[in-house]
Amino acid sequence: MLFKISNIARDYAWGSRTLMADYFGLTASGAPMAEIWYGTHNGSPTLVADEPGVTLKDKLGGRDLSFLLKILAADAPLSIQAHPNSDQAERGFALENAAGIPMHSPQRNYKDDRHKPEIIFALSDFEALCGFKPLKDIGYLFEDLASHGGVSEGFKTLATHWGQLLLEENGLQKVFSDISHRRGNLDGFTVELAQFAEWEARFELADRLNRLYPGDPGVVIAMLMNHVYLEAGQALFLPAGNIHAYLGGLAVELMASSDNVLRGGLTPKHIDVDELETVIDFTAGSIPLVKPIELTNGLTHYPCAVDDFMFYRAEVSGTVVLADLNLPGDTIFLCTAGEVAVSDSIEEHLVLRRGEAAFMSADARLFSLAGSGTVFIATANSN
Repeated sequence: MLFKISNIARDYAWGSRTLMADYFGLTASGAPMAEIWYGTHNGSPTLVADEPGVTLKDKLGGRDLSFLLKILAADAPLSIQAHPNSDQAERGFALENAAGIPMHSPQRNYKDDRHKPEIIFALSDFEALCGFKPLKDIGYLFEDLASHGGVSEGFKTLATHWGQLLLEENGLQKVFSDISHRRGNLDGFTVELAQFAEWEARFELADRLNRLYPGDPGVVIAMLMNHVYLEAGQALFLPAGNIHAYLGGLAVELMASSDNVLRGGLTPKHIDVDELETVIDFTAGSIPLVKPIELTNGLTHYPCAVDDFMFYRAEVSGTVVLADLNLPGDTIFLCTAGEVAVSDSIEEHLVLRRGEAAFMSADARLFSLAGSGTVFIATANSN
């Protein structure tokens, strides 16, 4: 089977009113356009384009895909968050079910029993926080705060305390826990941050976040995290347990088909610090940039250490045609530029234009792309 699919943008408050519409030539909704989902997840069912009221999951006989492809557009920061691994998701989902917490309750941590590793590919300049800085850099930050002339004595005491905790066994987790449990008790840092930002550029982000969420522990947590600027064409892979927050920009995102999000700050939504701590990987260090592999002229693979999906970008033109390529499982194509003809080995054919998507089932193992444009390819490792 090869057919077009569609969905509407979700209007989360952090979304952009212009980024998605301008880039893809979509009609602006008048509300923030934050995410468009392509997959079988019940959170935002994808539709079969030419069959009104029929979802992709209906078309597949109720079968679920192992992955979820999204367009993401952010004008404001998303929450600081992490996602569980498979064991944690199964345990958490079962416990909340047993406790009788309604599936749509704002107090719910686990919406399903699946992990949620993800890759995000920048279509525009994209700003993010991801993972913790090296421990020595976090230690230097606390030392600087404890000795800074503009810091109150109370906050100097806190910074000294965090620096001492950091040196203990599992020190980073202890620091994270201590900061995160001070919700509502960091308001005195607000004026100081504004002063710091005037003096030193490294405090600009914390001041910007604090203006949105005054006194939120997430503002301090953000200072412990790697601050990343992706150029268009760069990608990050975020395995389960990686603490992160997207701050702004337009991107294509591919993940395991899950909606499990445990939040730690910069949000009015439910925060469960104790559960979040069981999920976070507190290993500090490098930024997980994906190293792309050019498989052939016009086809690039973005390797991710997961079994749920594989991710590719295809660039075709008058001189570059991709013919008779093999895919191991169900596939979604998303056209982000130009006009691209998609055909498969069972003589099905369609044309995707900028902002359009299509599904190809695993029974058509070979496909070809021609035309002039860019297509992202999300596929299951096996059917």
